[in-house]
Amino acid sequence: MELIQIVIYASVYLGLIATVFYALSYIDFKKKEEVLFSDDELPFVSVLIPAWNEGKTIARTIASIMASNYKKFEVIVIDDGSTDNTLSIVKKLKDKYDNLIVYHKQNGGKGVALNFGIPKAKGEIIFTMDADTYIHPESMKRMVRYFKDKEVMCVSPAMLVYNPKTIIERIQQAEYLLGLFLRKAFSILNAIFVTPGAFSAYRKKFFEKHGGYDETSITEDMELALKIQFNGYKIANCPDAPAWTIAPSTFKETLLQRRRWYYGWVKNLWKYRKICTRKYGDLGAFVIPTAGLNIIFSLTVVIYAFFKAIFTIKDEILFLNSVNFDLSGAWNINLYVLERFLFLFLSNPVMLFVLVFMAIFVVYTKYATRKTGKAPGLLWNFILFFAFFSIIFGFWWIISLIYLAFNKGVKWR
Repeated sequence: MELIQIVIYASVYLGLIATVFYALSYIDFKKKEEVLFSDDELPFVSVLIPAWNEGKTIARTIASIMASNYKKFEVIVIDDGSTDNTLSIVKKLKDKYDNLIVYHKQNGGKGVALNFGIPKAKGEIIFTMDADTYIHPESMKRMVRYFKDKEVMCVSPAMLVYNPKTIIERIQQAEYLLGLFLRKAFSILNAIFVTPGAFSAYRKKFFEKHGGYDETSITEDMELALKIQFNGYKIANCPDAPAWTIAPSTFKETLLQRRRWYYGWVKNLWKYRKICTRKYGDLGAFVIPTAGLNIIFSLTVVIYAFFKAIFTIKDEILFLNSVNFDLSGAWNINLYVLERFLFLFLSNPVMLFVLVFMAIFVVYTKYATRKTGKAPGLLWNFILFFAFFSIIFGFWWIISLIYLAFNKGVKWR
């Protein structure tokens, strides 16, 4: 058996083990009752919104949080040296909302802005919210309920893509939907190692005891999640608390975002490398190692598939020539070509496993839409995801690893 076949089958085997493990964990969890705050117990909350040149979206973001059904909260906007009309928009809104507080500071980055706002927050619970994020009116209340458990230091929402239109946005929407089940499964195992910077909730006492955001990190939200886990606390997930973020709309924008994410993930994981031990339960013994192996397998398969496809196309063209196939009519629907494709597809055992994973992802998606509501164009987005995601995922990682290997700096913006 070729090495690549071993890698492919190992990847499939690992994927099936992980899928079954997460599914069984979720089924077992459903038999238990969660400890949640009642309405009378809900504490005062502070929502921090760092903003840098967010004039196009900041008003809608503030309106979204102000429309929340939560009753006891303040909103603190930290203008991080914007050069557009962000500050003037927020100041005008201050006359409209009594619980809106505005600060202006020199530009220093998202982590610096959040650390500036944390000491000024009055709430027991602090939400951090991007200036281009919108939430469901019930999301904040549903998330805060999880802080009844004193060990919970963070609660993550159900992140979704707002109004996807381009192909790359639609692929990301499918990715986010598929990730909702996994994030809940990770939460059950106390194994969440990434929390969305666009909208997450934290217990203020954690910041007071362990410090704020790492201002040198380009993925400060990921670093904070690992810090919480490293110190032995819990991160919960609320799958029925939708929060919509504006995703990158072009391939270049998405590449820059993912390069930052993956570069930062590796850097942060190296910083907290001691977390990859049995001491940290399923997180260190299974979830993070499995994620790392999946990345390695994905890169190997994508690189192999790229060169394999080139040689296969060449061989197929030579084969069609050998049987005097009329290549000039190749663009027409031809039953022979279709039969040939189906034979090559179905005769490969790996393709059957792909169909199994597609069925599993359908179940994941059903779970997500049941929790957050219907997603327009879901079938089309799902097809695009399976057609392109594995390829671009591998490409994103290759670029990120090149930057790491050559020690090239990656900036937040």
